[in-house]
Amino acid sequence: MNLPHDYLIGQPWIKPSSEEIPDNRDGAANIKSRLSARAFKEPTKGVYSLRFTPQNSWKGKRILLDFEGIMLVGDVFLNGEYIGGTDYGYLGFEIDISKKICHSQENEIIVKTDTGKPSNSRWYTGGGLYRQVKIIVTDPTLYFSRHGLFVQTNVTDTCKAKINISIETESRSRDHRFIAETDILSPDGNTLISRIDTIPVNLKWRHREYALHPFRIENPQLWSCETPALYTAHVKLRRPDNSAITDSMSVKFGIRDIKFSPEFGFKLNGKKVLLKGIANHHTLGALGAAAYPKAIEKRLRLIKDFGFNHVRTSHNPYSTVFLNICDSLGILVVDELYDKWLKQYSGGRKDWTAQWQHDLPEWIKRDRNHPSVIMWSLGNELQGYSNLPFNDWGVTAYRLQKTLLERYDTTRQVTVAMHPRYRSLETDSLPAPLARETDIASYNYRYMYFPGDSRRFPDMIFYQSEANRSGMGPNFYEPDNDRVIGLAYWGMIDYLGESAGWPAKGWEQGVFDMSLQPKPEAWFIKSMFSDEPVVHIGIQQKSNESYLWNDVEMKRSEMVDH
Repeated sequence: MNLPHDYLIGQPWIKPSSEEIPDNRDGAANIKSRLSARAFKEPTKGVYSLRFTPQNSWKGKRILLDFEGIMLVGDVFLNGEYIGGTDYGYLGFEIDISKKICHSQENEIIVKTDTGKPSNSRWYTGGGLYRQVKIIVTDPTLYFSRHGLFVQTNVTDTCKAKINISIETESRSRDHRFIAETDILSPDGNTLISRIDTIPVNLKWRHREYALHPFRIENPQLWSCETPALYTAHVKLRRPDNSAITDSMSVKFGIRDIKFSPEFGFKLNGKKVLLKGIANHHTLGALGAAAYPKAIEKRLRLIKDFGFNHVRTSHNPYSTVFLNICDSLGILVVDELYDKWLKQYSGGRKDWTAQWQHDLPEWIKRDRNHPSVIMWSLGNELQGYSNLPFNDWGVTAYRLQKTLLERYDTTRQVTVAMHPRYRSLETDSLPAPLARETDIASYNYRYMYFPGDSRRFPDMIFYQSEANRSGMGPNFYEPDNDRVIGLAYWGMIDYLGESAGWPAKGWEQGVFDMSLQPKPEAWFIKSMFSDEPVVHIGIQQKSNESYLWNDVEMKRSEMVDH
């Protein structure tokens, strides 16, 4: 088979038995409704096998297996020996097999995957090797560490930009220095800068980070939603006594300036930008969870055509190809790491308190070069859970994570999404302690608390991390859009999972159906987001069946668009 691949999408639908709760309207906590959340697909296991004979040129080289993700968890074996795996399938990992591979004969890689218990996710996850797998071969004595190239940009004025490049390498030679050869390419592919740096090596510290002397670009093309100009940094490593390249890395980057303030919300390159967004899961409807580039691009082009400029990656890291396409199309991303900070929703095999220290560096180092990523989100709807770590509304857990995050990136604000549903507007109750701790106060659905919280705490910056379709219009126009960051509408593209009742297999309350056809509300939201007039006739045929979502009783509708 070809990768990426989702084996769960082809499994049969499981009709709920009479003793099971057949739908998801009872609330997210009831485990009996988990098959409804998982699109009535039975959680199961899958095994992949690959037999191969190494190339002769691999002898004496450093050989890595690189997995971008295994859904939901996975274990890897080489020639019958366990060599590694992942407890959180939304992030990748690598395994050095240099000393375990058998040359001049056939080897077998086996990957065992498991989608967990029905309660291990609140939505359809897919299953298996749903993102890319690579074999990477480098010189064994001098090479980049994982995600070992970091590019930061600083727009000093409209005519100049400073490019700071740091590299993380490992050296196994006795050389006291190595050569870093850097090329910076313009958006049209022309070489702007070529430079060779000699890097000193401390033989006691073979794994080191090095900051190259800053590069400067005159009259830079700034990355924005309208003009997503992408430069390329290409760095090659050489030993001082050898002209051969030992390893190389390339990343695309954008030169842009982002600022947040309670006075104006968010500015990109000095211009106020209101986030007009979508919050969806990473899956691709009937195609399942496999990260197909063309399908992802089609979705992103569709929402941009309807006026969206933003995606919140609810509630886990999306694929690298997704972020690459957002970079190229000028779509702003709030990059989210977790759902709840609980073992139940972070793979289910290891307690979350023992896992985040590994997950967070992989996530930040993987995504920090993307200009589309403007904010980090560490979790979703966290306050109100009595079993959160440290029993203090998540404040200590947030502080620990943010401290580690800032070890790898200090260029973006950090938030978590909250859902303060039990607060009282009448008594002007205080926000949860976690809302005061985060750089950005992100509220799901409860935008009506923005004015009171802003009056009490003028330093707070507000983002409506989820907004519902039933309040479309008021939840966009009622906040002070001159001061807030913006919003992300929940589930704007219908998706598998979170069904409102058998035989429906998924969420049907988006403004685009699962085949990406726009419903009448899609044109309404385009009229909200657009500065140009929008005229469209939509016919909505209502049924009497109701369901409960986020404390609001709503009617299910069958949409016919003309």
